[in-house]
Amino acid sequence: MAPKNLGTNKWRIKVSVLDKMKGYPVGKQETFKGTRAEATIREAELLKELKARCSLTTQQQASTFKDLIAMYLQKIESRGRCSLGYRQMVELVGRQLGHLRLESFADHFAVFCQNLAHTPTVRGTPHTPGSINRHKAVVRAVFQHAVNLEILSKNPITQVKFPTFRVKPRDRVLTDEEWQRLINTIREHRPDILPIVEYMAMVPCRKMELVSAKREQYDPIEKNIYIPDSKAGIPIYKPVPDNMLDYFNNIPVDCPWLFYQEFEPKKYRPLNCLRYAWVDCCSKAGIEDYRIHDIRHWAVTKLLMAGNTERDVASVAGWKDTTMIKVYYLSDGRRSARSIKF
Repeated sequence: MAPKNLGTNKWRIKVSVLDKMKGYPVGKQETFKGTRAEATIREAELLKELKARCSLTTQQQASTFKDLIAMYLQKIESRGRCSLGYRQMVELVGRQLGHLRLESFADHFAVFCQNLAHTPTVRGTPHTPGSINRHKAVVRAVFQHAVNLEILSKNPITQVKFPTFRVKPRDRVLTDEEWQRLINTIREHRPDILPIVEYMAMVPCRKMELVSAKREQYDPIEKNIYIPDSKAGIPIYKPVPDNMLDYFNNIPVDCPWLFYQEFEPKKYRPLNCLRYAWVDCCSKAGIEDYRIHDIRHWAVTKLLMAGNTERDVASVAGWKDTTMIKVYYLSDGRRSARSIKF
């Protein structure tokens, strides 16, 4: 930008540079007294200073993967789009692989992925192909950020060397008897999670969308719940079924959460215990291999069976298009055979 004349021998100099680490431009301006030629020279000096300041972070000497993880976390946090789950995943990868040196990382990571397939998780179950894919995606994104910062010349985690495993869609479906047994167990042992489980069984939701939802996100007039920032980066409106209106309309006035646990009289906290409570209730009810996210598959299937359009179901589920419908729809040959009309 050329110096702007403010009067006799008085100029406003304004420069800006894209800060690759932060992901947005930063600027600097000052008022300068002198001739136009001198103002132009001063503008060039300011631009040089700003570029040097912005490149300090991009020219860091990175020797281990831990250094790249720190830069990547700084980037995603500065953009305000880092969910708690994704941050935890990045930090987990950092703890597992942070000690590796960059020059030999690819070889060690290949061995790590092979071993991960045979290593049990904290729950004692083997790592699934989807879990290994998430590790690869995080590592690839971290290295790509380093390439964008010109710290590395190329990304060593290529699709050719580290292909994405094909993931079989979840098809675990509870029978009516199993579902009723599970609901009765929840009602008896963990009644605090019953409303959120019943809602998730009717409306496809991600666990964190509801656990962190505040009561002001519920609109009693429109009968919906507003999710401002979803995993897909789009806002979502979740409908509230009529049979759950009484629950939402009777949330305690001094409770800030839509779904809550009353740990003391008139003292509330969010359901951060949901996952552990769910596993405990499934165990008590004798239900095996059924995750809380599987309810989302069942809710999508029921909405489609009820005659809702794929576009509406995708919108409520938080997808930008209908591509994920085929992944989440639980096909049942017997049900389809009964539905066919001759």
